Amino acid sequence: MKTLGPTWLAAVSLASAVLAAANGAAQDLPVVKGKKVVASVQGESITLDEFNLQLAGVQREAAPGTTPDRSAELAVLQRMIRTTLITQEARRMELDKLPEIRKIVESFSRVALREGLVERVVRDVKAGPKEVEDVYQNAVREWKLSAALFEKEEHAKAMTTELTAGREFGAMARAYLAQGKATKVEDGVFLKREAMDPAVRKAVAGMAVGSTSPVIATKSGHVLVKLEDVRYPDDPAARATAEQIVLTNKRKDAVTAFDQALKKKYVKLNRELLSRLDYESDTPGIEALLKDGRVLAEIKGEKPVTVGELTEELKFQFFHGTKMAAERKRLNAKKEQILDGMLHRKVFRKEALRLSLDRTDSYRAKVKEYESGVLFDAFLRKAIAPEIKLKEDEVRAYYDEHREAYTNPEMMRIRSLTFADRRSAESALESLKKGADFQWVADHADAQVDRNARGLLSFDGRPIMTSELPDGVQKAVAGATGGQFRLYASPEHHFYVLAVQDVVAAQPRPYEQVRGEVAREVLAVKVQKAVEEYAEKLRALSEVKVYLKAS
Repeated sequence: MKTLGPTWLAAVSLASAVLAAANGAAQDLPVVKGKKVVASVQGESITLDEFNLQLAGVQREAAPGTTPDRSAELAVLQRMIRTTLITQEARRMELDKLPEIRKIVESFSRVALREGLVERVVRDVKAGPKEVEDVYQNAVREWKLSAALFEKEEHAKAMTTELTAGREFGAMARAYLAQGKATKVEDGVFLKREAMDPAVRKAVAGMAVGSTSPVIATKSGHVLVKLEDVRYPDDPAARATAEQIVLTNKRKDAVTAFDQALKKKYVKLNRELLSRLDYESDTPGIEALLKDGRVLAEIKGEKPVTVGELTEELKFQFFHGTKMAAERKRLNAKKEQILDGMLHRKVFRKEALRLSLDRTDSYRAKVKEYESGVLFDAFLRKAIAPEIKLKEDEVRAYYDEHREAYTNPEMMRIRSLTFADRRSAESALESLKKGADFQWVADHADAQVDRNARGLLSFDGRPIMTSELPDGVQKAVAGATGGQFRLYASPEHHFYVLAVQDVVAAQPRPYEQVRGEVAREVLAVKVQKAVEEYAEKLRALSEVKVYLKAS
């Protein structure tokens, strides 16, 4: 059973919309403790809200644009009923009282409680329009540049002198090119930041429209650049990303400020003692510090944090079975950070309890969902799995029936170059097709996008499964053989030259190699079947009421 992620609240509204369209009978559902109920299992209600959450999970995993029909909705409900029957049986077996189960659930409960407080802190945080616009413009800004490339610095300086005398940049650049003094000229090309040579990018950042740069030294030679214009293309995807970046940062700031306020309100820190703690020293030593009861931090209404507790946390996070001597030098640098994290968890829990967040429906739903999943898994391990035996002929038969699933997929080795405009990409592609060395083109082609640019695809010649390539790349290289070159234009307006170095065809994997993998698949199928059969037996002995109508 899947646990709920941080976006589960948003999923509720999605699933509710699905139900609103498909379930006109929702208003006729019985109400128990103020909640609409879709089914009852031995008196335990399955609420409409819980059902909506499960539907939302199905919706997220479904193909885009599809919505569950009534049969799919009822199948989800039947699965929830089976799960409820199994978890009830697990409780009758008192699996919920096992120390390891309680520890796991309690750990999750603490995390869920803090997450609930964080959601409360950030729920009213908004992304400011000006901040979003600044991030957006920085992401989409394009500079219109005219440029002249020189092999010799003296020729570049000579053109600079003539430009100072009032000569026009384009005319001068073309004249120097005709004289063989300039090796290349670009006239009014729009480039994004990542498409520029780092040295050019640095120079352009401080230029005003209409100005000309000093001589810039680059890996390709000496460059003079004139900034003709700056534009900000409309890009809805980039704007959405900018808004998310700003919102995420503002939420982080809000949580940090809240954390600091809580610590100021509740915590009294003994900074002098913390500064004196020396984990690198042989005296008193780690073992002695583990037993040290001196108080590092007092927390109003709570147990204080002692030196021993901090040392235990440091030991847990850093030693992991290695020799303490090898790790001790890292502890002094981390002690304050680790203590700060301990205090964060304590004050957030304290504040969440003060606000009674542990009594909210959302918190209880999260914990119930998680505990049900843990109990379900424990029941499988203890009551179902031990009774299931695998026969070799079953494993072999499954392999024969699903042989296509155990095939090494087609793989390719690809190297790539990325360009800011199609013309430059097509020029590089043509050079490669005529026999130019790939590395030479990589070193000399203009308008290449910075390899470190965010969101850029990169292929370095290592084998990669063709099926794992982005859809557009798969289409571009479909049918290619080793030594061929293809062009791919991405939705982000990057132009990739793809050099297919080698293609390894798909090949079946021998049974002996995949036998363990197949056995696990067969076991999973048998476990699923056993669970369904066990649940049906429980259902026959239980009172189960379904209120959601079939049509």
